[in-house]
Amino acid sequence: MPSKLPSSRLVYDGASLSLEFYVTSSGAVPAEEWLEQLPRAIQQKFAALFARMGDTGKIWNERKFKHLTETDQIFEFKVEADRILCFFFVGRRLILTHGFRKAGDKTPKCEIERAETYKQEFEERRKHEKTVR
Repeated sequence: MPSKLPSSRLVYDGASLSLEFYVTSSGAVPAEEWLEQLPRAIQQKFAALFARMGDTGKIWNERKFKHLTETDQIFEFKVEADRILCFFFVGRRLILTHGFRKAGDKTPKCEIERAETYKQEFEERRKHEKTVR
């Protein structure tokens, strides 16, 4: 039986993009849950990046936002050692999957795989939501 939960929840609705938290089929919201446990100052820096991305559709500074090479179109927002992974979706949407603290130079493969799994689940649920309506 498919989940009745929405597949995402709006974070920021800008002129260029809407940013949304991915909601798992069990109702968890990994990016939001992770973000909420960070210090307020870090949360505010992420919020500023989300607003800039939503309003302009771009962040040119790769130290703040970049595509992760060798991924299925996964990107990361960066504030100090903290990361939130995301992907673009049809209709000017940017879906925030989850966050983590980066320890080394490279983004851990398990975090990329987690984002790619969430992306596949999101796309599958969206397909189903469209056919049900």
